[in-house]
Amino acid sequence: MPRKPATVHGFVVVDKPVGITSHDVVARLRRRFSERRVGHSGTLDPDATGVLIVALGNATRLLQFLGDLPKTYTGEVVFGTATSTLDASGEVTATRDMSTLTIDRIREASKAFLGDIAQIPPMVSAIKVGGRRLHEIAREGGEVHREPRHVTIHRYVVGDVVDRVDGNPVVNIEVTCSSGTYIRTLAADLGEALGGVAHLRNLRRRAIGDFVVGANHDSASIDTAPLQPAVAVMAHLDGVNVAMVSVDADSAVKVRNGRSFDALGALDGREGERRIVLNERNELIAVYSRASDAWRAEVVMPEPLA
Repeated sequence: MPRKPATVHGFVVVDKPVGITSHDVVARLRRRFSERRVGHSGTLDPDATGVLIVALGNATRLLQFLGDLPKTYTGEVVFGTATSTLDASGEVTATRDMSTLTIDRIREASKAFLGDIAQIPPMVSAIKVGGRRLHEIAREGGEVHREPRHVTIHRYVVGDVVDRVDGNPVVNIEVTCSSGTYIRTLAADLGEALGGVAHLRNLRRRAIGDFVVGANHDSASIDTAPLQPAVAVMAHLDGVNVAMVSVDADSAVKVRNGRSFDALGALDGREGERRIVLNERNELIAVYSRASDAWRAEVVMPEPLA
């Protein structure tokens, strides 16, 4: 039996609540819009809150262009206690007396994590090793070798001491980083760099690129956040050199057939740079990227998207 074609296309920017998975958000939006094809731009842990960009219908083809956007997180680093999950949901695995730790020492140590760094993914992550997700292996009590992942920390701000646990300081942090960064690992590594241990609590993703949520969680957003047109969302991607180009009806036919689009050749562009292509009704019909000698289609929409 052929699959029902997608009928709802666009993006929903959700403020994910604590206690549910990113997959749960997708399932709820699938029911809300009666649309089978739904995907998201990057997983958030169940205990984390914040921005989750969800695509519906043919807009799911555009999720690949959101993956490289920088992400901004806030959270709290609890010094003196290590946990099995590197965050507050896990069991305590070690404790240290770090009660004399000063905010100046913490801020100085955080500078070592700026720029390009290597991280070992935590065992509770969704990365697959040998065909199995790490968190599945961890639940069985196992542990396997994980290759370091290279990420970029653009900004790492250590705020104030906001609490103390058994006399040890708890500080708030704000981090802007590349996709694939584990903030819980960043917290644990900061504790180790200071001669002790630490874990993360109250993680919140405040922004993905220009998509920002407030400091206070919007618990109703899954059910109330509006469907945004694909053009409006893709227009946010100036940070990755995406610009819009409008074409006439004849050229639109060529684009829809995935042909190399000569008219774009007159535009300046570096290799790998992208252009959104719109038809005469300002509907998104394709995304082109600059190859060495021409603009070539990366994604062509089966039907125009508003």
